[in-house]
Amino acid sequence: MTSFDRRTLIAGAIAAAGAASLPRASAAAAAPAIPLPAGSALHFDVYRNGKPFGKYQTLFNVVGNVMTITSDVAMSMKIANMTVFDYQHHCEEIWRDGRFAEMRSHSLRDKGKTEADTVTAVRGDFDIRVTTNKGPLSIPIEANPLTHWNQSTLQGKLFNPQDGLLLDLSAHPMGRDAVTIAKGSQITANHWALRGAQTLDEWYDDGGIWAGLKAIFPDKSIIEYRRV
Repeated sequence: MTSFDRRTLIAGAIAAAGAASLPRASAAAAAPAIPLPAGSALHFDVYRNGKPFGKYQTLFNVVGNVMTITSDVAMSMKIANMTVFDYQHHCEEIWRDGRFAEMRSHSLRDKGKTEADTVTAVRGDFDIRVTTNKGPLSIPIEANPLTHWNQSTLQGKLFNPQDGLLLDLSAHPMGRDAVTIAKGSQITANHWALRGAQTLDEWYDDGGIWAGLKAIFPDKSIIEYRRV
């Protein structure tokens, strides 16, 4: 998740041999199915305290067993016709056989004058190797980037696509309730609450497609993503 703040096992030899002997179909079946939106695209209007604040889009491209997901966000705020906040984030993910494989992202705040982040994350045999403009990191192999669109990742370990750091968040299902989408209309969707270092709520429709987001930023403003 983007924010105003500047950062927001190896199995034994016997088990490994046993896994290697399994048919490929069994290994593939273990990967969760990933639902795709109509048109292979998601678009959101972003609001801050109820006022227009930016745009968010996620595009999906599937070729064989490889899915590429490209997300772009642009948010800005003006006071007295002066831009006091400007944020842009571009992220590309690659998933193979329904599992996260690698990610590359680039983020700019205030057009790079105060903050710029570049992150590469590649899933290896034993961990995810993360390279940032501030140095290398290693995070658990089961972690996934918090890019919101895939609700099956919420109950596992998550890392921030902006800085590559693990997130201190726990996800809890909240049942079904209303979420606001484009032009103020509402739909009933499955609600997840993520709590910890951040306060974040996500909604997914009956098809498992990301429907909306609400977050409290460090300055106490309320951010909403409303699906178009």
